[in-house]
Amino acid sequence: NGRWLTTSPTGVLSVGMDARAKQRIEETRHEWEPRGNHCHQWLESFLTGAAELNPGEYGEWIEPLRNCWLFKDCEVLASELRLVDPKRNMGGSVDFIIKTGKTGAVTIGDLKTCSSKKAADQRKPADAQLGSYIRMFGFHYGHIFIEKAVTVVAAPGYCRVIPSDVNTCGCAWEDAWDRYQMQQKILGF
Repeated sequence: NGRWLTTSPTGVLSVGMDARAKQRIEETRHEWEPRGNHCHQWLESFLTGAAELNPGEYGEWIEPLRNCWLFKDCEVLASELRLVDPKRNMGGSVDFIIKTGKTGAVTIGDLKTCSSKKAADQRKPADAQLGSYIRMFGFHYGHIFIEKAVTVVAAPGYCRVIPSDVNTCGCAWEDAWDRYQMQQKILGF
């Protein structure tokens, strides 16, 4: 429609974030951002069957992803799929949508990387972020029903799959969107 998108799931979810948490994110950006970018690029090439990227210095994160049960015999429906919510003028990219090899369940997922197994075990699921992708996916691919949602957490020598209820994700997203809208009104937007 020729309009710029005004926000993304990350922008919405940053509203109300503790100032100390934001500071910590910025202080460690030089560590997590290149690791996250590389692992996301690797996962996309792995899932789509493209030439596999060299794991480089992130091999300890990538090897557990390569062996993750979730991706065994799965059918890839999308990887790094760009989505838009035209009603809310926002967009984002979902990391993957697959049909699982075990049950064939259509599963939407988000990849997170952590610096250690301890951090991975403490990582909470990305429910609200997944909820945003489920909503946007529904606008464009309403004929495909998302049955499951997962957050895949990679750490050195470790991979954890955190399942979430699709409806819980949707509710978490709507709560986040309401907080964002309230902040926008307070700021006069």
